[in-house]
Amino acid sequence: MKVKYPIDETALIAKLIRDYGIRADNVEFIPMGDSAYSYIVNCADGMRYYLKLLNRNNDRQRKHAERLDFYLPLTWRLYHQGLFANLTYPIQTVNGRFKTALDQVTLVLFNYIEGDTLADAYPFSESVLQAIAKSVANIHRSTPKLERCETESFDISFDRDLVRCIAALEDLPLAGNAHHRALREIVLPRKDEVMRLRDLVRHLHSAVRASGKPQVLCHGDIWGGNLIRNGGELFFIDWEAAVFAPPERDLFYYIGKEFAVFFPHYEREFGEPVSINTDLLRFYAYRRHLSILTNWLMNILYRNKDDEQNENDLEMIVHHCMNRWDSIEPDIAEAQLVLDGNR
Repeated sequence: MKVKYPIDETALIAKLIRDYGIRADNVEFIPMGDSAYSYIVNCADGMRYYLKLLNRNNDRQRKHAERLDFYLPLTWRLYHQGLFANLTYPIQTVNGRFKTALDQVTLVLFNYIEGDTLADAYPFSESVLQAIAKSVANIHRSTPKLERCETESFDISFDRDLVRCIAALEDLPLAGNAHHRALREIVLPRKDEVMRLRDLVRHLHSAVRASGKPQVLCHGDIWGGNLIRNGGELFFIDWEAAVFAPPERDLFYYIGKEFAVFFPHYEREFGEPVSINTDLLRFYAYRRHLSILTNWLMNILYRNKDDEQNENDLEMIVHHCMNRWDSIEPDIAEAQLVLDGNR
């Protein structure tokens, strides 16, 4: 989130001291992400932690809070059982829990990872692509040592909110909220394209559900903003989207020209040939873009209370969503060339 949650920081610090037994001194807001509020916790002894706040009165954040009971124990096990060390994992409270609460906010404390995210490092160098590919393969390889739960449902329930938002934009008065007007001007000229892509995702949904692909542990959201580089090491953060799913769930992020570097290193590190279903790549690519579009539409129309957050979400729709739709099919074609052995 770009704007702080209105919380009493003195009470927040006291809560962290009491529940985690740490010597918290102050918190620094980090204006990033769109599913939680992020902070650095600075301690009197020099320790630092990463803190997430989830507002249970926000429907999107409430859904993310509901997944905590899956991915927090999962990441704790990955780290403490030595299955995958380069990640964020939850710090336990003094009572051995992975989360706590203050009023209407769920609090989760994580280890703090020094370094820089790769959010602005695109296009990635060949060495970075190799490092990501090897790490993703190691995450997938950890699957046999983990209890299977939270398996892929190929959920597309967001499409109801997408249709609702389009209808709301059409019904908005021409006068009124400036951000709503701007949203109208951006989205409605492409309404037919949005609906066509929605129909495509629904069609692909039927096919991929019947694919019967083997499932592996997937991080689920391995864009550059969830990768931190510290010296020669690469760390994976923000595991909210973790799920046992076909490997395409992670691999679709690297279709396109990157795939020629990424996939051979992934397959080599995985240790055996990996069969890739391009319909799954296509489904995940289009689903992601339509689901994040829906999220930002919902934010601007119903959730946001601050102009700065609205400006951010409008920019994200234009420069990090709608401008990328035309590249999906060419990127899948590039991946297919690699899979066919023509690259």
